[in-house]
Amino acid sequence: MKRLILTCVLAAPACAALVVWLSPSPRAIPGRPLAPGLLGKSFLDGPPALRAIDGRRVDLRPPADGATVVAFLAADDPAARGLERLREAFPGRVATVAAIVGPLPPDADEAAVVHDPTGAIARRFGATSTPEALVLVGEGRLLYQGPFDLDELREAVAAACAGVEPAVAHRPATGTPIVAADASRRTPTYTQDVEPILRRSCRDCHRPGEAAPFPLLTFAQAARRSRDLAEVTASRFMPPWKPTSGFGPPPLHDRTLLPDEVATLRAWADAGAPEGPPVAPQPPEPAPPGEWALGTPDLILEMPEPFEIPAAGGDVYRCFVLPTDLPEARWITAIEVKPGNPRVVHHTFAYIDVRGLGRSRDEADEGPGYMCFSGFTGDSIFGALGGWTPGNEPHFFGEGVGQNLPMGADVVLQVHYHPVGKVERDRTRLGIHFARKPVKKALQWVSACADPAEFVLPADDSDVGWKAELKIPMDVDLHAMTPHMHMLGRTMEARVETPDGRSRPLIRIEDWDFNRQDTYFLREPLRIPEGSTVHLQARYDNSSANPRNPSRPPREVRWGEGTNDDMMILFLGLTRADQDLTRPGAVDDFMEEFFRRAGVAPADETPTASAE
Repeated sequence: MKRLILTCVLAAPACAALVVWLSPSPRAIPGRPLAPGLLGKSFLDGPPALRAIDGRRVDLRPPADGATVVAFLAADDPAARGLERLREAFPGRVATVAAIVGPLPPDADEAAVVHDPTGAIARRFGATSTPEALVLVGEGRLLYQGPFDLDELREAVAAACAGVEPAVAHRPATGTPIVAADASRRTPTYTQDVEPILRRSCRDCHRPGEAAPFPLLTFAQAARRSRDLAEVTASRFMPPWKPTSGFGPPPLHDRTLLPDEVATLRAWADAGAPEGPPVAPQPPEPAPPGEWALGTPDLILEMPEPFEIPAAGGDVYRCFVLPTDLPEARWITAIEVKPGNPRVVHHTFAYIDVRGLGRSRDEADEGPGYMCFSGFTGDSIFGALGGWTPGNEPHFFGEGVGQNLPMGADVVLQVHYHPVGKVERDRTRLGIHFARKPVKKALQWVSACADPAEFVLPADDSDVGWKAELKIPMDVDLHAMTPHMHMLGRTMEARVETPDGRSRPLIRIEDWDFNRQDTYFLREPLRIPEGSTVHLQARYDNSSANPRNPSRPPREVRWGEGTNDDMMILFLGLTRADQDLTRPGAVDDFMEEFFRRAGVAPADETPTASAE
């Protein structure tokens, strides 16, 4: 296996215009705007979402040059099978959502199934009976509405793919009327309405042993903070989620609340936070502190001894060498970090070391580990294993995807500590899961970033723009993204332009916060074809009006690894589309081929990416 090199790509210093949800194609988008009062302004502000019965967000945005079919059905309606036929007839061009109106069948557990017990969602769409279907295109335009007629739906989706109007755009549905069971005046309760919201979006952090300052596991805990919950969710300060919802491919762990959920928390607080009747069966509580979320790891690596964090002073960056002692190379399919002391662990990042560099530095530094800021600054690294931030959820990489951990390699764990006013001790652990099935594709990380030699943020400039681009020289699948800036960053946005000239959004962060960085895994890998270009743009505020500016008065800031310096990087977790490591004699030459085809010669000694 060859070492991983993270390469930055130079781009011009001006920022491109912001892209929208999906950049319009040269042809006109057919269909008519949704009538006012159906989905309201939310559809015009960005792609809306619903909540599936398994808790996931269901985005309504159509695929490029395709359509979304929303079907309102009664329980066990045979029309649901028609949605699968539509997906088969238009692979990759149609998204489908089934909304069950009324009682929910006990076996309805699909991620794309939305429960509409009172018909409120159907009324927002203007649906009046079951089964009834709508076909949406572009930015929330209604191409077809009518009965669930598979032939008419096929014709409407084909029209959407061709960019024309269908022969039939509207026909009254004649199924079972949707009775308006008005639940809007029912007072929300904890057991029926609030507890599911807290379980989905809040308890990963708000439980003992995690980063949040108080738990939200019981009715009493939530009730005494009901006003606070209403305020922080209405302002979108909580749950902590920086990417713009609906911009780019759906992430695996989106914590944002839907507008209806925010309204529920407000109404509950206004009503005095009633508990409500018992609900059976009771959902399982989050795993107790110390228990691994993904199950017992195959390999647990632990800091050799506790490290003491001083009560005061600047943030501490410390690297710890964790020997694996593996007798043979193994494929990693998931990594989980367990901070020993969440009060002071700000974030972690892990590297693979096959040259003993970490051991040499550890021996030269007194105390556990050694001082560092970005792992092996100035040295080659074999690979990056990713990082952890508070609230960061561990995930398996996906079927047939892994990261190689060589025989006998060390893992170097960088921990960023933040003093909290008293002496603390930490002993963080790393849990590694190995592949049980053959791995076909190796997950590798590349990056787009500004040219470090040219990057500069002038003093007292409140709006500095930079951009970069990364050429994609082969067909790849995008699995995850990690945006990165320092204290002066304000916004970041990335999109990919395909060879046919179309632009697809990847990620946008409108209010960057250095203390809320994350790696965003995608729900489904996104294919990026050969010849595409990833465009990255960011804006910075280096003025005294920026409350996060660490320099008073502001000073000129250049590229650097210190917190008072700055950067602009987008890390991309990629696999090669045609790679099959299960074939006899197959080797992982993805990175070498990537850079060779891109015409970039990776440096042997100085990686250009850091991990603050």
